[in-house]
Amino acid sequence: MKLGTVGLVGLLGLAAGCATDAAKPTALERRDAVRSASDKTYRSMEGFQEARWGMTPEEVRAALPDASVGPDGTLRMKTTIADVPAEVSLGFLENRLAAVDVFFPEVSDPRTLQALMRDLLTRKFGDPRRPKEVARQVKRGELPVRFAADLPPVQEVEGAATSQTLEGALGARGGFALINRWLTLESQVNLTQWALPESSVLSIQYESAKYAPKRADLIGRYSHKARQDLVKEL
Repeated sequence: MKLGTVGLVGLLGLAAGCATDAAKPTALERRDAVRSASDKTYRSMEGFQEARWGMTPEEVRAALPDASVGPDGTLRMKTTIADVPAEVSLGFLENRLAAVDVFFPEVSDPRTLQALMRDLLTRKFGDPRRPKEVARQVKRGELPVRFAADLPPVQEVEGAATSQTLEGALGARGGFALINRWLTLESQVNLTQWALPESSVLSIQYESAKYAPKRADLIGRYSHKARQDLVKEL
């Protein structure tokens, strides 16, 4: 009788222990919680000008006061770089700065501007990838052309005129050549030349190395929508 009582108490204790263990987060849940907390506090040392990867839209607008929401809901700004007019679009993934495109749509001397930007980017990010290596990756489709504006807009806009943006024109009618590519632990940077029927556009496309793997799931949806909008013009 005593043995039975002891056994019952032990069984109840074991059950209580199991219930307590079940209530504890698993190792995977703990890892995800740590990762989530790290993502919220992540701020890179790199980015574009004073804006850093991982910043929220509010933080970016504080760092870049000239930036404002464009007609397509994307955070944009106009500026001057090396005395050349530039248009900038900033893309956010899960409310964090993940990509920046800088376009030079008024290029009178493309070769000179290419050489200048190549030199400045090399000073900032180190030596670029070898041209043959980049050419092979482009040919194999390993370096997809994607715009910061393809990411979810910071502000939903009904009937956004995507085709009226510079990205819309480049995606619809532009042919591109990837001139140089730089890689660091924090950033992936492409220097690209676009050829439109009536003009030439040089662009620098910055992307956060941390967020780059996450872009594919969302970017396709917005790219498809942009193309659907363009089809309406045909």
